Amino acid sequence: MADLRDSPIFIAGHPKSGTSLLRSLLDSHPELITYPEETNFFRCYLPNIAGASLQEKLALSDQYLTHIFEWNQENPPPHQADYPDRDYSSIPVDDVRQITRQFVAERFLHDGDMLSAVILAFGKVTSQLTPLSHYWVEKTPYNERFAAQIYDWWPDAKTIHTVRDPRDNFASYRCKHSEWSPEAFAMNWVLSTQTGINNREQYGSNNYLLLRFEDLVSSPEPKLNELCQFLGINDDPSLRQPARGGKPWGGNSMFEDQFSTISTAPVGRWTETLKADEIASLELIAGPVMSKLGYQLSSNMASIHHSESLLQIRRLLSLTRVAKSAQERTVIQTAMRSLTSPAADGKSTIKPVGAPIPSWRLFSNLTFLWIKEFFSK
Repeated sequence: MADLRDSPIFIAGHPKSGTSLLRSLLDSHPELITYPEETNFFRCYLPNIAGASLQEKLALSDQYLTHIFEWNQENPPPHQADYPDRDYSSIPVDDVRQITRQFVAERFLHDGDMLSAVILAFGKVTSQLTPLSHYWVEKTPYNERFAAQIYDWWPDAKTIHTVRDPRDNFASYRCKHSEWSPEAFAMNWVLSTQTGINNREQYGSNNYLLLRFEDLVSSPEPKLNELCQFLGINDDPSLRQPARGGKPWGGNSMFEDQFSTISTAPVGRWTETLKADEIASLELIAGPVMSKLGYQLSSNMASIHHSESLLQIRRLLSLTRVAKSAQERTVIQTAMRSLTSPAADGKSTIKPVGAPIPSWRLFSNLTFLWIKEFFSK
């Protein structure tokens, strides 16, 4: 038990980047205990237990971590409203909570032991906790933001960070979040993806894996083999049968089509669903990181139309008003440089800028650039 508590696999990445598909592929592997839903442990549970006693932390684990086992089809609780298709009535929630308390009583060295206790309790109740179990698996988008805490608590943790072409990623994401602009989305995608790149450099490729969604669905066999080697687990037929909680998983496509197997259908949809100006905005901001990961850009900033250039500058100006961090300002600076120093072949070769400048100066520079561009023709 002690070793298994310290052997997590975290699935990370931007929302709608393939994190759910990856979780579904690991779901029924005999060496893994895969939690069937996102826990939002780092973003929701941890902030709410600050200063709490152990008993209070356990009570909050009922509210934030094991509440999913209250979901059922016959008498759904209010907190199931966003997940009407889920049904965990076959899993006795009281048993999960009781065993969680037993595991916590046996060991609670840090708050991360609450997460391992919950997932291992789920594994025991569902008979997935066996002598073959080598890892427990948790999937929540943006786990990459908490790598420092993960590797402090679990030095031997494995993280799999899924990455998806931001154009397809946006096309899927906006089906449910129509309020997001392509500029704001691209900013968010860059921060998530660059964090993953930085994490791989800091914690090593043996502990942190970047996995392109497109590679997984187009070449599943070599990628599944790579996953097995990375995790140190045996290949198993279950890796090719998407599931959630041991039951077949039909996918969560935002385009209403469902897939019971690994499908390439979601790849390249952006070419049919996105407008030209949306594509240009995504590539303007995400271009440098896209190029790092081998995604081909379609636009060429060297030949961008005068009116389009003005529009892009205005969009960057709008981003400066909501940019809160130095990282965000750096992304905007890099995009601004791609407008002023474009690559002739349409590939982004702009190197990231140095130290981020203050918001007021960034806004001033973009305003000056817009005025200069406006009167240039």
